Amino acid sequence: MDQDQASIGADLQRRLDHYVRPGIPKYMAMRDAIAHAVAEGAWSPGLRLPTEIEWAATLPLSIGTIQRALRMLVDEGIIVRQQGNGTFVSGQPDESMHAPLHCRFIDDSGAGYLPVYPKISGRYDVEQAGPWSEHLRCPRTLCIERVLAIGDEFSVFSRFYADPQRLSAFHALPLKKLATENFKELIMRETAQAIGRMDQYLSTRRFEPAICKMIGVRAGVTGQRLDIRAYVGKGSPVYYQELFIPPNERVLHLARDGRDHGLAER
Repeated sequence: MDQDQASIGADLQRRLDHYVRPGIPKYMAMRDAIAHAVAEGAWSPGLRLPTEIEWAATLPLSIGTIQRALRMLVDEGIIVRQQGNGTFVSGQPDESMHAPLHCRFIDDSGAGYLPVYPKISGRYDVEQAGPWSEHLRCPRTLCIERVLAIGDEFSVFSRFYADPQRLSAFHALPLKKLATENFKELIMRETAQAIGRMDQYLSTRRFEPAICKMIGVRAGVTGQRLDIRAYVGKGSPVYYQELFIPPNERVLHLARDGRDHGLAER
């Protein structure tokens, strides 16, 4: 292994020390560690990664564990394999979001999801009380509004509520960088815990005019609202989210918990 590859291996080992925890399979820990390195920009698009054999020689992981983690990363589009050339960090020139947790609309192949292109439309302190207050029970609540374009077919509107004292990155990061962050990984970095249980509530609602305008549908349209209460650790509330989903012909694959990697696990 050359010097550059050795430094990548050493960096991953440091990250694994953080992600390997009781109850989390080692292949998921490796997947999360690499996804984190890519998400924060430490491993840039086009970076060539060590081979499976080189990983196995430097990491305390079996070749089978390494292969399973890399397959998941390929399925999620975080890394790419080029026959005869090696494995590389994917480029994301289109600024699509990788591995979204709550917007997994199954594509025509039935084996993957439509790409999601996020754009932040607002970030502000919430003054009024609501179901997020009851869930989070924090003195100050931050709301991040996003419009999530699902492929080139339709858009979903999202309101994400969190405690800015506990999850300071959601308040501190520039909006452009925050827009394409995987919120699940950001929460893991902030809390050193994986998202676990999620209570999800689906209802049919008439969307308010401002939301209709945001997602480009006619005023007064009726669609689906998905409310999510998420937890880390042993039931510690970490965020509340509302998704407004307009009428569409796609199947939404709901996550069973924060460790659900979706179709990549099949």
